[in-house]
Amino acid sequence: MDQYEKNVDAAANKVFNTAEKVGRGANKLAIGCTTIIANLFFGAFCLWGAYAATIAYRLETTGIVVPGIVIGLDESNTDGSSTYSPVVEFTANGQTYTFESDNASSPPAYQVGETVNVRYDPADPNTAQIDKLTERWLMPILLIPSMLCGSIVLTFFMVRAWRRGDDVITNLV
Repeated sequence: MDQYEKNVDAAANKVFNTAEKVGRGANKLAIGCTTIIANLFFGAFCLWGAYAATIAYRLETTGIVVPGIVIGLDESNTDGSSTYSPVVEFTANGQTYTFESDNASSPPAYQVGETVNVRYDPADPNTAQIDKLTERWLMPILLIPSMLCGSIVLTFFMVRAWRRGDDVITNLV
């Protein structure tokens, strides 16, 4: 009977060890997948910032400045607070164009009827921005470094958790 109990104990230990190895492997897989998905998220926002910087640079170097007028304020409500984006109208090549600024503020940074300088792309007048440094460069300047820092910090802590064998799966649930 002793031999039977030893065999059962040995089999149980093998099953337990195998289950423990599978759990550690699943945990490392979860850490790796989470790191990759989060970094793809950060990368997508970096690309968005790079696109905005490219547009701003193109307008800065080849854009034409004309006067425009704020014809409205587009209101956005989030969690009970409102922000306002100016809607600007300008004339280029005898045709009238309208655009909404990408920047919103509360209280509104502009008033309806206010005259502003508009910088537009002569090849595509639909690509236009208010000719103000913060209107063109604020988003890329804030977005790209913050996403890069977020990615570095996340990757550091996830690699650390992976090396230590921290049980991320049970901490997430």
